[in-house]
Amino acid sequence: MTSAQEPDDGPAPGHAARFRLVGYNVRDLRGDLDAVAHVLRVCRPDVLCLQEAPRRPGGLHRTRRLARETGLRLVAGGRGSGGTAVLVHPRVEVLAAQERRLPVERWWTRTRGYVLARLRLPGGAELTVCSVHLGLSADQRRDHVRRVGARLASGGAVVVSADLNERPGGPSWTALGGVCRDAVEVGEGNDAVSDLPTYPARAPRWRIDAVLVSPDVRVLALAPGAADQPLTASDLVAASDHLPLVADLAVASPSVRNR
Repeated sequence: MTSAQEPDDGPAPGHAARFRLVGYNVRDLRGDLDAVAHVLRVCRPDVLCLQEAPRRPGGLHRTRRLARETGLRLVAGGRGSGGTAVLVHPRVEVLAAQERRLPVERWWTRTRGYVLARLRLPGGAELTVCSVHLGLSADQRRDHVRRVGARLASGGAVVVSADLNERPGGPSWTALGGVCRDAVEVGEGNDAVSDLPTYPARAPRWRIDAVLVSPDVRVLALAPGAADQPLTASDLVAASDHLPLVADLAVASPSVRNR
């Protein structure tokens, strides 16, 4: 596929628009920011969804630096998003964006939230991308998924990149079933789609990071840690305690959907 670092004129009108989405919990960029930037340059996202993006006062400059060093642009993210963010390659058009915080139990509880971005890919295909980070409490996760799901129920192509903080089969994985499903299930039977764990990066044991897609999004490939790319374990461990989740996806352009 054409990646964020290899731009062209995009697909011809009437064809499916392929793009690469990377979801990544970056631990507030408290680790080696140069290592995070290196990992992302190798992964080559067209759309980057961050969880645990810097959210404290003054932290947004680190996200902006990451954008500069990876050739991306920041769409939304920071304190108002509870520590989530969406970045895109310059050839991806941003139609609208919003960020929201989700309620947490106490003032000292880690903030939670999401970013919604309405995007247009080269070739004209449009989709809504959501980056969300759920909490550690099961009750809180159920409430947060309900709130996010209500924002996604308007129809159209949807991709959710999430740190769900629970394993597949948990309620957060299925609560959005009316809108989107686990990309691993959607891509079942495709050898390029992997259900490998994403956390912790040093010795992955749990698949708690997810890409969820609506029915009109095709899953071409999915793997943690850019398995097909020249990244080492030391690269990934230096960058974060999570592995990046790399999804190659396709959305039909308007002329294809309207046939």
